[in-house]
Amino acid sequence: MNTTNTSGSCAKDIMSSTLLTAYEGWTISRLADFFINRKISAAPVIASDHELVGVVSISDVFKFNNLTEGDKSNALRNHYRDSCGQEINEEVLRSWVKDADKNCTVHQIMTHEVIAIDQRESIKSVAQLLLEQHLHRVFVTDNNKVIGVITAMDVLAALAPH
Repeated sequence: MNTTNTSGSCAKDIMSSTLLTAYEGWTISRLADFFINRKISAAPVIASDHELVGVVSISDVFKFNNLTEGDKSNALRNHYRDSCGQEINEEVLRSWVKDADKNCTVHQIMTHEVIAIDQRESIKSVAQLLLEQHLHRVFVTDNNKVIGVITAMDVLAALAPH
């Protein structure tokens, strides 16, 4: 988005700077506990070097849990291959599938594309982006560093008459 705000409120004014993040190496089970314990439905995903690498939501967890055993097996096989550089023993793979949520990682279910908006964007631009992209939240950046998050409810609260 290129429309910067010249008067009135901007993205930085309505964002939440409290940003809970998930690590891409967490298990899906740990992620689910994180969402439940923090009472949140999504989080930006960071790598071990704290670089933003994606976003993950409770919907991603539900989708994973509803995969067939064959799809979970493929996810585990790919994870093992990516991590170890070799193929997994099929007997071991079958035993891992039983606890796939403890053996697969956030990296496997996250969305790699992160949609963000600059902190100086107008609230109207934020609302437009949420509508056009069918998003529930958007991350706010300052020089490409994530500094906050704005939800659809934040925009509604900002636009509603007080």
